[in-house]
Amino acid sequence: MMRAYNYLLFRLYRFYTDRIKEKDIPLIYTSTISTILIYFNLNTIYSYLVYKDILKELMPNKYYILIPMGAIWILNYLFFVKDIRFLECDFTKDLRGGILIIIYFLFTIYTTIVMANYNRDKIIKQNIKYPATEHVKQRPSLEGKIRKWWKDTF
Repeated sequence: MMRAYNYLLFRLYRFYTDRIKEKDIPLIYTSTISTILIYFNLNTIYSYLVYKDILKELMPNKYYILIPMGAIWILNYLFFVKDIRFLECDFTKDLRGGILIIIYFLFTIYTTIVMANYNRDKIIKQNIKYPATEHVKQRPSLEGKIRKWWKDTF
């Protein structure tokens, strides 16, 4: 499993070093893209567990997304990307590996979208059963009272 992840890091790093001629920038991009992929995979698993009612919803707003993603980025950068150990594995750029990376990207995007749709449908069904809004009769407004008085007077 680590060999596959190291290959992913290698291909991302080589993609950016071929386009950017600086030393540290490709490391940051490699870490960021791999972190986003890891986060989406973990979020898909989390969404599946919420969908099956194994876990409760824990992420009510955007800060619950940014904090774990930041923690994953720091851990990913410190333990995997910073030391550039993935370059010591003697990987080469080949067509088969590139296709596998593209399939992994597409699989991650597909599963994330599918789980988001399942959870959205579940939320819609819950809202139909238990509507959150109450139908309270509105009190007459001051503007309405003034219009009625104006209409009745003149």
